[in-house]
Amino acid sequence: MRPLQPIIICALLAVALSSSCTRVLRFEDAPVVWQIDDTTDIAEPRSRDFLTYAYFADRFALRALERALELRDREPAHNTNAFDEVPDSTWYTNRISSHALAPEEIAIGPATTGPPILPLTIIAGKGAVGGNPGFIARDSTGRVFVVKFDRKENPEMQTAASVIVNRFLWAAGYNVPSDTLFAFSRSDLSIEEGAEIEDELGRDQEFTNDELDTILAEAPFRVDGSYRASASEFLSGSPVGGFPMEGRRRDDANDVIAHEHRRELRGLRVLAAWLGHTDMKEDNTLDMWVNEGGRNFLRHYLLDFGEALGGHQAEKQRMEDGWEYLWDYGKQFRALISFGFWRRPWEDQENTQWLSIGAFSGEYFDPALWREAYPYQPFHEADPSDLYWGAKLVMRFDRDAIEAVVSEGAFSDDDAADFLVEALLERQRRIGETWLEAVSPIDAFRVVGRDLCAVDLGVYYGIADIGVVERLSDDFDPIFDAEDGNAERNVEEYPVDEGGALCLPLGDEDYGVARLRVRRGPEFRPVMQVHYAGGDAPRILGIVRVER
Repeated sequence: MRPLQPIIICALLAVALSSSCTRVLRFEDAPVVWQIDDTTDIAEPRSRDFLTYAYFADRFALRALERALELRDREPAHNTNAFDEVPDSTWYTNRISSHALAPEEIAIGPATTGPPILPLTIIAGKGAVGGNPGFIARDSTGRVFVVKFDRKENPEMQTAASVIVNRFLWAAGYNVPSDTLFAFSRSDLSIEEGAEIEDELGRDQEFTNDELDTILAEAPFRVDGSYRASASEFLSGSPVGGFPMEGRRRDDANDVIAHEHRRELRGLRVLAAWLGHTDMKEDNTLDMWVNEGGRNFLRHYLLDFGEALGGHQAEKQRMEDGWEYLWDYGKQFRALISFGFWRRPWEDQENTQWLSIGAFSGEYFDPALWREAYPYQPFHEADPSDLYWGAKLVMRFDRDAIEAVVSEGAFSDDDAADFLVEALLERQRRIGETWLEAVSPIDAFRVVGRDLCAVDLGVYYGIADIGVVERLSDDFDPIFDAEDGNAERNVEEYPVDEGGALCLPLGDEDYGVARLRVRRGPEFRPVMQVHYAGGDAPRILGIVRVER
């Protein structure tokens, strides 16, 4: 079911004659869908267990081979509206994409209730939740948190990353828990009677003071003897496991779109690359069965970002993280047959002078070559429209917003914070060059009088110095038509001002299609389409980001 897609009329004969299906695509003259109601009342779904070894075997062998044999065609995202955007749902909420957010608003993000209020009562060990030391505790107000620490080898790294990435993803529109930083002393902790922790074999045993001392002994402490930790507040509702990266949950009637075809999961690849969030897998997602407005349904979350911003590289000594999968057949085979003569790009990286930053930087970042640690299927399905959508989100964060978010990481060294800000800005610029400029980055369309006005985002964000928008005639084919006199008669040019703004006249036809492309000097970006209704009250009906 693809309820948000426009009506497509495309005969097999047209395909056979190489006529583009997009040329005959038509949009309904109807309000654009900006809200999906996927909150139908459902029974509590069965909890999904995450089996680590089975998951890795599936990702790196079984399912990987199966997908290769399927020879699937790449499909466009199934849940975009007529403007090629993602409506609000239980998966995603338009925040910075729809309106400006003040830096201080982004810095607070979902953490409106703040960090835990001391003292804390430990109610369980953290067990298998992540690899860093920690525990589950209730604060003096009754709120429950997962409390985690840094490793001694990299103080401040994971705790800072968990909060910083949390804020960026919240502002981008994703559901995330309330993650905060706080400090406490050993005297602020007590253990609830009956509290348990899993041992190395997965068996429950009593959580004792000795267990607590062991956990604290693995964590770095500050000069005054206090401990710095991150606190992730328990989400409301009942957890039913992470959401699968492919297909749908069969026990959720609201889950009607295969996850690999969700734009917000495909476009997440761009934000993950920007933030170095390589640890993207099912156990870092969570479906919560919630009760809101008298109905029970699932809300879908991303969580656990401590390994981002170079955390995997530093703590697991995986300098190839962000460049190669944990097991990368292609890269490893190439290295094998080159007998060591092929120098892999990540081998030029160096750790920074700060243990809290590791090797994270903008200098060695290539968005197109970036890889998550474990193949995540929605990332593989991403097409230029999905990547452009993600790049637009990344570009919305200005320096003030980035500085405000990084300050939430509470680095003890101001130089480390400044370095991270500059690294994020450089990575942002490279993302714009790679994925904004992979399409015709014309956006923010609106009708002014009888003109269609828009913004060239490449010029607006300073990625490109020049911009000319060309309007192509209906019969002009940018691939097969030579640029001779005939081509010139079928192309109209509209200049872009220094701020990226441009306008072009709309026709009077009842249903019109403006075929547009951006020209950068001698280079052309792919053709896009704006469908509109002319007449006395012209209006935009729909957008096709890349003409197919």
